[in-house]
Amino acid sequence: MNISFLTSSHQHFDDRIYHHLADSLSKKGHSIEIVSSLSKLRVESKISINSFEGSSITKREKIKLFAKKLHSFKPHIIICSEPITILAAKKYTKKTNAQIIYDITEWYPSKKHLRNHSKKTRGFHFLKYLLFNIYASFNCHGFIFGEYYKSKPYKFLFPNTAFTFVPYYPKLSIIQAVKPILKPNTLRFSYSGKISVEKGFTNFLAVLNLLSKQHPKLLIIVKIIGWYNPKEKFMLQKAVKELQNKIKFTIYEPQELQTYIKLINDSDIFIDFRSTDFENSHCLPIKLFYYLALERPVLFSNLKAIKKEVAIEQFGYLVNPTDTQKIVDLINAYIKVPNLYSTHCKNAKTLFKTMYNWEKIEAQFINFIENFEKNK
Repeated sequence: MNISFLTSSHQHFDDRIYHHLADSLSKKGHSIEIVSSLSKLRVESKISINSFEGSSITKREKIKLFAKKLHSFKPHIIICSEPITILAAKKYTKKTNAQIIYDITEWYPSKKHLRNHSKKTRGFHFLKYLLFNIYASFNCHGFIFGEYYKSKPYKFLFPNTAFTFVPYYPKLSIIQAVKPILKPNTLRFSYSGKISVEKGFTNFLAVLNLLSKQHPKLLIIVKIIGWYNPKEKFMLQKAVKELQNKIKFTIYEPQELQTYIKLINDSDIFIDFRSTDFENSHCLPIKLFYYLALERPVLFSNLKAIKKEVAIEQFGYLVNPTDTQKIVDLINAYIKVPNLYSTHCKNAKTLFKTMYNWEKIEAQFINFIENFEKNK
């Protein structure tokens, strides 16, 4: 069967879409096409890419282009990542009996949809986007949920719509973890994703600064992989520069998945100190599962979603992201008590191998998709 993936906010080689969902369906013999509006690329292969550059066109034109791609490929099932792609799928299904499935991994509307509106009008725009999402969801035949909290509104509003849970677990086959060993007088960290205050970058730097003060002879090596919030770029670059005499920083652009994994594979402890606002607290970070898969301890902000869905206490800690002293104390404990470090590493490895890997949930996902075609 032909299956299309449509996305307006993810690249065509997106971790979840390309490396997991599409790849699994392709290996089962289905014809797959991914259409992203973030770059112009056409590749014919087992997983075909048929993308277009949509940054300079209107939403109406974008919907028409998505629909045009669908008419050309003639899918039986369309898996959409955003409401706007659902409208394109709806346009296509007026003349076909194709099924629309909404893969929900983000809040809609989210902070990013509102940040360019004035504070006075954000309430209005929030309601507008919310109603748009409800209307789009009404046209779907099924939902895929990436996590518990994001499923709740849809299950309440659409109790009769079929759904399945497909968490963000990585494949066993793409993880080649380097054996975790703490080197004497050296500590290696990495930061990945959006480089911003809200995502915890200043909290991260505060921890590095205090560590360097407490351990003047400790070589601290840091890889930063991501992109700056444009409004904060100068301020954050200045903050990094002020620490360069104490800490060795290397900065990288965003990377394709397998290159990213190789880059962070030598980190000793994974840390993420994003703010604990409502949206962040009810989001389950995808990168947490890659940190787990790489068999390292983690220190993460105290997010409600992590407490709900991950056995974090077995391989790390949830912390107040602004309690720099407490965080440094926990890092020091790993340095001073090697058995604690090795235990958390072993626990992470066991959890990944036995619970939090793609192979554990792959069959459930494939059955959900294939049953749509059978039950039409």
